[in-house]
Amino acid sequence: MSYNIVFISPYKKLADLYMEVCKDMNRDYKVYIGDLQEGVKIAKNLEAEGVDAIISRGGTALAITEVVKNVPVVEIMVAGSDIIKVLNKLQYKFNKVAIVGFKQFTHTFQSVAKILNINIEIFTLKQEWYNHETIIKEKLINIKEKGFNCIIGDNISVKIAKKMNLSSYLIRSGKEAISQSIKETERIVRVREKEIEKRKRIKGIIDFSYEGIISIDQKGIIKTFNSKAEEIFNKKAYKVLDRQIDSVLPKINLKNYMDSGRNILNKIWTYDGQGIVGNIIPILVDGISHGLVLIVQEASNIKKTEEKIRKKLHLKGYFAEASFRDIIGESDLMQKAIEESKDYAMYNLPLLIHGETGTGKELFAQAIHNYSPRKKSSFVAFNCAALPEKLLESELFGYVQGAFTGASSKGKTGLFEQAHGGTIFLDEIGEISKSIQSRLLRVLEERKIRRIGDDKLISVDVRLIMATNRDLNELVKKNKYRKDFYYRINVLNLKLPPLKERKSDINLLVNYLIKKINLKLNKNIKSISDEGLKYLNDYDWPGNVRELENFIKRLIVRSKRNIISVELIKENLNQNFEIIDSKNLVSLNINNKSLKEIENEIINYVLKDENHNKKAAAERLDIGRTTLWRKITK
Repeated sequence: MSYNIVFISPYKKLADLYMEVCKDMNRDYKVYIGDLQEGVKIAKNLEAEGVDAIISRGGTALAITEVVKNVPVVEIMVAGSDIIKVLNKLQYKFNKVAIVGFKQFTHTFQSVAKILNINIEIFTLKQEWYNHETIIKEKLINIKEKGFNCIIGDNISVKIAKKMNLSSYLIRSGKEAISQSIKETERIVRVREKEIEKRKRIKGIIDFSYEGIISIDQKGIIKTFNSKAEEIFNKKAYKVLDRQIDSVLPKINLKNYMDSGRNILNKIWTYDGQGIVGNIIPILVDGISHGLVLIVQEASNIKKTEEKIRKKLHLKGYFAEASFRDIIGESDLMQKAIEESKDYAMYNLPLLIHGETGTGKELFAQAIHNYSPRKKSSFVAFNCAALPEKLLESELFGYVQGAFTGASSKGKTGLFEQAHGGTIFLDEIGEISKSIQSRLLRVLEERKIRRIGDDKLISVDVRLIMATNRDLNELVKKNKYRKDFYYRINVLNLKLPPLKERKSDINLLVNYLIKKINLKLNKNIKSISDEGLKYLNDYDWPGNVRELENFIKRLIVRSKRNIISVELIKENLNQNFEIIDSKNLVSLNINNKSLKEIENEIINYVLKDENHNKKAAAERLDIGRTTLWRKITK
């Protein structure tokens, strides 16, 4: 994980040393030079740019801490070894030595001097003096008048002492102190990142709740007011946050329940003529009240909510998990596809996704749904090649009681009805028959469906996303696909690049997949050797990301070390053989398979590719139709 950590150095030598340490630690953090107010100015600009953390030293670190509030500021502390070097050097050279600096600087000296039994005087500057050179100068004049002939200090003290012709020595932070500050900063950033992520998750849960959520602190100040609460009470969150609850919702009298210490359930209020039902939950820490949470909904919506719950149970599994954050790829082609997808997500138009097998067509469809205004509704995904025509028709459109032999006595709700208000994703749309194409065309034009065996039309509000790995335009030319249906679904078109065209993403994908598969398989593979990565980059991956993922799984299972070797990659990659037909490139893994199994796999592929047209399949396989039929029957 790379962080945007910057170092603001009070002087150049410290900056140079910091860069050396970064090089030793294999870090690439930026360095700026600026003492006190110049450093503060730099820090303000960096805060506005959104850096993860700032490292500095001495008075400059103190000055930055005073003004930068949204970014962690870590100070490079003076290491004991750095102090010992200076004290040993000066204790016999000067008879009266004074240590001058801010508390963070002088505190360490006190500890070390006590351990070494060295007689030195320590003068600690007040925090608020960091920007007042005149006050610091007066302090140094006073020290000089007391007979001290040498000053040991931080950058600001030494700089002023030199102007006074007073012997002075700057305590320079060594590599150990700098290294420690970098590690500590990275730890702070990691913890902060987790906390931010945690807060975002909690906020996401609250904002997408079907119920209004209001929280107040022990003084009755509103701290949470989610979007559903905005809707119920017709008040904007930004106008009510940090205000007294009694002044915003006087009829609720929420503060009256502050000291009850118990849950109050199903409390009923009337607000602007509508009934409201709510639960009041106290926030208790060690038995002490720290506020309340009110969870509320309109009474008229309770019945609707129950109906939605029943529908959700019926639609179990019909939701989109992926978002654009789950799409791994920094290549220009992938970034263009993501940008294009985000544009398409905003409009309720048919979308056709084209891409080879394994390029992530459903992943993009889910991300588009979750980026669209329909994200709170169902996402129904279905593979059109999974069922024969009659079963596919009943799955898509449903049927009524007794529609055909074997039909359920209760009838069946089709996928279009179940996706009402949301998105339906039809994969392998190139495999459907012209009859199904005709029915889908009517749905697109009329936005209504008719169940099998029914004479009633049912209105549906569905966004249709389709995907294929076939050239539909070529199928239209060969009269294997309806021209009117093709033009109707090809309103928005998204082409996903194969992995061989975005090889710059392979290393990124490999690192992501190793972490993902490690978690699933409880393994601890750290990486792939550089030579192994080069070997993976040289391979064309006809099965795209899916093939790469399955291959990484195999490597992780077989690897005996935490670094996957190039030898293991070669051994396993050579087990993949390719068969080229007149249309497509098919990736087959023939390891531990019989000749009969391989033959069956090829026949199934060609049949599917020819839309189960046995004559065309037999011609491609260069066998007779009777022979093909016999092999299929077996």
